[in-house]
Amino acid sequence: MLRDIKKMMKYIIKVFLLSIYNRKAGTKIYSTKASLKATYGKGVLIAENSIVTDDVSIGMNSYINKNSSLENCEIGNYCSISSGVYINPFEHDLYKRTTHPFAGGPTEKRNKVKIGHDVLISLNAIVLEGVNIGNGAVIAAGAVVTKDVEPYEIVGGVPSKHIGWRFTEFERNKIMQTNWWFDDIEVLGKNLEYFNCKISDFKTRI
Repeated sequence: MLRDIKKMMKYIIKVFLLSIYNRKAGTKIYSTKASLKATYGKGVLIAENSIVTDDVSIGMNSYINKNSSLENCEIGNYCSISSGVYINPFEHDLYKRTTHPFAGGPTEKRNKVKIGHDVLISLNAIVLEGVNIGNGAVIAAGAVVTKDVEPYEIVGGVPSKHIGWRFTEFERNKIMQTNWWFDDIEVLGKNLEYFNCKISDFKTRI
């Protein structure tokens, strides 16, 4: 009974602290499992039950959907991270005589995962230690990403493999030069025609 009361009080306090933080920082953090020691840009949204540890930074207007877990990573601006995504989870050491944690957990600090701007990570994907994901990349649902992903590359599978490119090399380079992801969302909203442009008429509107 006492334990339940303490748990409820802890939850109420965290919700209160989140409401204060959100008002000051311009964020929408709804998960009580998101650390307020992490770094959040303006407009960041963290949905319910997602874990964000102290060593995470998330750029402006990126969002994390429900039931995801982010550890030791840097995420750029305008990223879309779906539900059930795990970024930089602890891994068992396959080269010890046992993988069970009774013998001790990892002794070395994991390398940080670095994710660029405007990246889409789809449902239930996993991004492992030390991976770098370039701007505009797409990670397919259920993928396990074990190696770096190039800007605007599409990868999927277990382990993930190259599926294709979102745009031609010329188009990718032109978009990268704009650096649009550093603009406020109010500015971008005035140029929706550019962002809604399809591949078929891309070259005439780039």
